[in-house]
Amino acid sequence: MSTLNCSTRVRIRESVESLVSEDNPHCRFTLRHELFIWFSVTFYVADLCLDLWVCAAHFQGGMARSAWFIFFCFLLPNLYAGYKSLQWYLMAHEQTPIRRPAKWIIRVLFFPISPILRYIDAWVYGRRARKHWRNKKFALESRNFEKYMMEIAEVALLRLVIIFLEDAPIVVLNLAQLLQSPPPGYVPHPHAETDPETVRLVRLGSVVAKLACTMTLGVVHYVSMNKLAWHLANTRSKAADPTSRRQDGWQSKGVLSLPAEAAIYCWQLLAIGSRVVAYAVLWVVHFDWLWLPITLRWLLHTLWIYFDVAEMSLVNSIAFGGVYLFSFVTTSPGRQILRIGLYYLLTLGEHIIIALLWHYGDPHNYYHDLGLGVMFGGAGGGLVFLALYYLCCHPDKQNVWLRHWWAKRNECNDNVQKDTKQPYPKISH
Repeated sequence: MSTLNCSTRVRIRESVESLVSEDNPHCRFTLRHELFIWFSVTFYVADLCLDLWVCAAHFQGGMARSAWFIFFCFLLPNLYAGYKSLQWYLMAHEQTPIRRPAKWIIRVLFFPISPILRYIDAWVYGRRARKHWRNKKFALESRNFEKYMMEIAEVALLRLVIIFLEDAPIVVLNLAQLLQSPPPGYVPHPHAETDPETVRLVRLGSVVAKLACTMTLGVVHYVSMNKLAWHLANTRSKAADPTSRRQDGWQSKGVLSLPAEAAIYCWQLLAIGSRVVAYAVLWVVHFDWLWLPITLRWLLHTLWIYFDVAEMSLVNSIAFGGVYLFSFVTTSPGRQILRIGLYYLLTLGEHIIIALLWHYGDPHNYYHDLGLGVMFGGAGGGLVFLALYYLCCHPDKQNVWLRHWWAKRNECNDNVQKDTKQPYPKISH
C-alpha cells in the first residue's frame, strides 16, 4: 500500500523523530488512544462472534445456501488480512530480525484473526512511548511512537478490507431478507411464510449495528490514520525550515478535527447505506443476475486502482475494488476531485438501472417507495456531507480544488481592476 512501503516508513520515522522531540502533545500516546484500541478490539471480537452466530443460526434454520454465503464472507477476508499481516511482519523482519521463535508461533496462530495481534502490538508500543516521554527519553519515545503509528495504520487498512468484504455482503443479505418480509403490524396472506419477530429483530439489529458502527467508523478510522501517515511522510522536507513548520504545522493538516470526522461519518453512513440498499433490492428482484453488476464493477474498480496508483499491487487492487463497491476511500495522496466525480457518476448510473429493475420487477413490495427514497436520498445526502467536509472541515481546506480555483479567480479579477484603475503616465513636452 502507498502508506506502508519501505520509503514511506523511513520518511514517517524521520518525521516522528523530529516532531516528538519538540514536546508536541499530538505525538504522545494518550489515554484516549489507549481506550480507542481496546474499544476497537472489543468491537472486532463482538463482530466476529455475531457473524459466526448468524451463520450457525442459518444452518440450524435449514438455510444452507445463505449460511455458506455468510461463512465464506467471514473466511476469505480474514484469510486475506492474515496474509497481508504476515507479509508485513516478514518485511519488518528483513529490517530488524526477530530471534525469538515464540513470536512467529504466536503470529501463525493469530493468522485468521490477525487484527487482534496488531491492536495489541500498537498498545504495547504506545505504552512504551508514553513511558519514555515521561522519563524525557525522546529518542526512545520517537522510536516506539513510530512503531505505534505503523501498527495502527496497518490495522486500519486490514479492518477496512474485512469490513467491506465480510460485513457488507452480510448486511446486504439480512436487508434483502427483511425486504421480503412484511412490516410489523401488516396482516399478510394466510398462506404466506413470515419470519418470527425475534428473527426480524436480530436481522434489523445486525444491519443497524454493522452499518452505523462497524462499517462507517471503520472508514473514519482508516481516513484519519492514513491522512496522518501521509502527512507525516511528507513533513520531513518542510520540517527543515522553521518558518515553514510554523505556517504549515502537521497538527493542522494531518489531524482531523471532530467536525471533520463527524462530516466524514455522515457522508459515509449515507453513501454506504444507499449502496447496501441498492444491492439488497437487486437481490430481491433479480437474485440470479446479482453477480453480473457486482463482478463488472469490481473488475472496473480493480483495473482503475491498479493503473491509477503506482505502488498498488494486483492483490491489493482486487481488495480495494471490493471496497469501492460500497464506498469511496482515498488510496493515494493528492487531489481527489476527478476520482470522486467519476466514482459517483458510475454510482448514479448504477442506481438508476437498479431503480428501474426494482420498480418494474416488484412494484407491490411493502418497501417499494422506501427503497427508492433511501437509494437516491442517501446518495444525495452523502454528497452534501462530502461537500461540507471538503469546503468547511478539511484540514487543508484552503487548498481544496474549489476554494483554490475561487481564490485564483478573485486574485486575477483584483489584478485586472488594479491595472484598469492605474492613471496614465503624464507625457512631458
